[in-house]
Formats: sequence, structure tokens, C-alpha cells
Amino acid sequence: MRRSLVLFGVGLAAAVAFLPTAKPQEAVGELPPHYWPHRTFAFPLILDNITKLETKPTHLQLYYSASRGPFQKGQKLPLSGLQDLGEGKKGFLFESQRDGDYEFAVQFVYSDGSVSPKTEQLVPEKRVVIDTIPPRVRLAPIGNGVEWQLTDDNLDSREIKLQCKWPHHAQWTTITPKDRTFKPADNYAWLLQPGQVLEVRVRSRDRAGNEGYSPVVRVPPEAGVPVGLPKTGGGMAWPGGGNSLPQPRFDYVNTLDFQVDYTVERMGRSGVQAAHLFVLKEQGNWELVKRHPVKLMAGDKDTALSLPYKAEREGIYGFYVIPESGAGKKSDDPKKDDQPMVLVVVDTTKPRVKIMGVQVKPGGVRGPLVEINWEAVDPNLMPQPVNLEWSLDKSATKWNEIKYRLDNNPGTYTGRYSWEVPDENLWKFWIRARAVDKAANVGEFIWDQEVIVDLEKPSATIQRVRGGTGGPPAPKPPMTLPDSDKPPGDVPE
Repeated sequence: MRRSLVLFGVGLAAAVAFLPTAKPQEAVGELPPHYWPHRTFAFPLILDNITKLETKPTHLQLYYSASRGPFQKGQKLPLSGLQDLGEGKKGFLFESQRDGDYEFAVQFVYSDGSVSPKTEQLVPEKRVVIDTIPPRVRLAPIGNGVEWQLTDDNLDSREIKLQCKWPHHAQWTTITPKDRTFKPADNYAWLLQPGQVLEVRVRSRDRAGNEGYSPVVRVPPEAGVPVGLPKTGGGMAWPGGGNSLPQPRFDYVNTLDFQVDYTVERMGRSGVQAAHLFVLKEQGNWELVKRHPVKLMAGDKDTALSLPYKAEREGIYGFYVIPESGAGKKSDDPKKDDQPMVLVVVDTTKPRVKIMGVQVKPGGVRGPLVEINWEAVDPNLMPQPVNLEWSLDKSATKWNEIKYRLDNNPGTYTGRYSWEVPDENLWKFWIRARAVDKAANVGEFIWDQEVIVDLEKPSATIQRVRGGTGGPPAPKPPMTLPDSDKPPGDVPE
């Protein structure tokens, strides 16, 4: 069994904290993965014992490997300069360029240049599967039922939900059969009376928590609507088409100029002298972008290279790389039915986000309630894409968190959040909403009015009246009340 994260050479275990979703059972000897729906995640380190060592490292070096490949250097940070991760925690922030299966190790670096453990002795101590792509759900009516297919590398088979409702009803009902569990490729039918119509959808979730929804279909289908899913066959798994499974991986970029990274998995004794980059645009034919000269020898450990590409416009591009040996040998060019090694979504447009309304209500237990409604629209929104923030200064560069990673309601692109303001000294402020898509484009909107949460009307009580200096003294009330109908405290005339 692999060990928990140990910094070798001093025999000290430095626990790495991480916030995983549910962890499936793995085979004996397998490092259990944590599934994560974002390209950035944190490794907090417990460093108390390190600082007490007689010989302390001056730096910590993070190493990572992708898809069980060779270790590559990540960040190298001084022991006193680890990144602030919030809540008083220090450690590493790792940012990946793409989804994938990553393994990590940490190395001590000392003032004399020595390291522990040695680089060739590094052992993976943490495994993270980065998955930012929701499951793809295909659904089609067939008779009085539906059939569906789900596609995702990390699909959670426990989270396949078939839902239905009567037209014009708002509430969805989840179907829970007693004698079966739904599969990624499955079907279901209802006993409907003549004239009855159902609206049906399938919701799924992967192990990283990404949710995918199918389009809504009607059962039985209306006249002219195709029934049943297209039969599997050749062709590229382009989004929106009836194609075979599984699909290539998707990456997202927010610039027309980007790099296509690739790794040479094997080569002969002559090494690799060139890499041929091919592109597929809008379901056309493969085109050779360029033959890029490279120089890799058989003994090279680092076989990861990057090829530049400039897209003409936003859209989806498929890529294929063929290495050429030093002896001039290479595989055949890709054919029309060959799937891309990766699909890249070029998205340079910021999400459109707008605060639709802000309403202040009398307080809860800790303070007044601020209800915020928003709309966020983008074809490639991240899961939980909306961040709400406040600031005393409308032009501030740094805002304060109201709530981060909020959901949009599926299909409506709207959301609502109620914030109980806990700070008693905070009575007016500005509010902004930000939305991020999978290409890291960020759209923002600042509410055009300053929010005031002090709803109380001041009150006062007159204690007494004092005359000016030099005037006659104010009359004093009698020690005993007169026998009259006047209220207590009145002075007799």
C-alpha cells in the first residue's frame, strides 16, 4: 500500500488536507483518488513539526505527474513563503491547464542544495482527478417511454435520475423503480392513458460533482419528432451529433492563440525529429497545421512538448499529433473517421451576468437579510459558477465574500441567495456578482444602488427641561399629591 504523504529523509508525515467528494473503493495497492471539479485546488500542509527540526529545509518543491507519466516540477516555495490558503492554512495552490489524473509528491530542499527524497526516489503520495466537464446526456422518446445514453469518464452510477412531470407543472418527480437501478445506457416506459403527455428529462452527476441534464422530451412524442437514439457507428464524437461513445476529452481556452501539449509515449533508438499537428474544424476533414521540428533522443526522460496553434474564431477544434522518428518513420495521417486526441473549445466571450434585484428584509438571528437575485448566461458555464461579493468602495480592486460557488438553476440561468449580514457595523455597501466559465472568462455586474441594511427608525425620550441662567427657578412639585383629578406629577395652579 502507498503511504500517506511523507517527506522522506526526516521521517516526518506532513498531512495534506483536501476537500474531496465521495471516494469510491479502489483496488488494493491503488492510491485512492480525490475528484475535483475545478482547475485550481489547494494542498494545505501541517508544518508545526518541520519548523522544530534542527536542520530545517529552506524550500519545499512540489512535483506532479499527469496520467501516470514522469514527475514534473511544480512550484518551489520557501518554507516561510508558502501560499496563504485561507483560514490560517499555508501550502501549495496547484493550477492545471487541463482535466486529467494527477499524482503529487513533495520534496525537501536544504540550504546546501541537497534534497530529500532524491528525485528518482519520489513516490506518488496524493492523487487528484480533475474533472470540470459535466456528463453528456442524450435522451430520446420511444413509444410511451424514453431511452438514454450517458457519457463521462468519471460517471457516478448512483446519480442517474429519471425525472418527469405533467406539462405546465413546475415540480419534477424522480422515478425510483423498486426492482432495478438505472444504467448509463437504459430505457423506461410508462402506462399512459390516451391523451396523457409527460415531459421527461435525465439528470446525472459525476464523481467530481458536475451535473449534466438532458434536453426535455415529450412522451409520447409529437408528430414529426425523431424517436430513439441514433445507432452507434463511425464518426467523430462531435457535440450535438449522433455519434459513437466514448467521446474525446474537452479542454477550454479563452484565447485564439494557445499551445497543444502532448507527450511522446514511446520512440525507437533514433528518437523523434518532428511532430505533425492536425486540426479538425466544424466536422470537416483533417488538415495538417504544420510539421514542427523537435529533438528528442531515446534516453530523454521529459518527453512533453508543446505545439502552437492560432484559431481563426471561437468554436470547437479537434487535434491529432503524429510524431516522426529520426529515421523518418511515422504513422499514417488521421482519416475522417478517426477521433481527435482532444477537443478544444475556444471561448473568448465573458459570461453575461446581471443582478436582477436586491431586497433587504428585517433580520434573522445575527442580522438583516439581503436577498439577491441574478441571471448568468453562458454556454460553457462552470459548475457553481456564480460568486457574490460586497465592498464599501464601488471601485475597489478587492471585494469581500458574500458567498462563492453558487449554482444556477438548470435551464433557467437564474439564481437566488439570502445573506444574513453578521457585522453590526456594516450598514451600507455595494454588491457585485461574478460568473466564470470553463475557459476562465469572468463576467461581472455591480448593482447600481448602494445597499442600506439599517431599517430601524431612531427613537428618543425627553428626560427633563432646563432653563437659562439668571431666570427664576423652575417650580418644584409638592411632596404630596393634591386631591384632584389631575394626573400624578401635575403642579397645582
